[in-house]
Amino acid sequence: MIPTEGATVIGREIKFRGEISGSTDLLIDGDVEGIIRLPGARLIVRADGHVRATIMAQDVVIAGRVEGEIRATGRVELQGGAVVLGDICATRMSIEDGATLRGGVDPSRANEPFPVSPGGNVTHAGQHA
Repeated sequence: MIPTEGATVIGREIKFRGEISGSTDLLIDGDVEGIIRLPGARLIVRADGHVRATIMAQDVVIAGRVEGEIRATGRVELQGGAVVLGDICATRMSIEDGATLRGGVDPSRANEPFPVSPGGNVTHAGQHA
């Protein structure tokens, strides 16, 4: 999957902590921790990318490492060398040889909203609110 022109890039030397939301494609080569919300857009985690986040996007392509729940209304693609530690909820999915997935796959939950803790924060997989 090729990103659209005008995609946002988080470079190799960048470390980001917090919430990212938007409507344009996002390419990650750096280190991101938090929440990523890209309804209608594509998230691409390149081979050098490391993401520890709850992810919601239209499409997600992973060649690097992702720890956390992934929800995609479209497709999730794990490329060779990808490592995913967490559940994937997607309507379509492909896993190439050499990719690692340690978690569950549930296509029926792809369109569900993220659970929200009583304080209004998104609950991350593996965390107690």
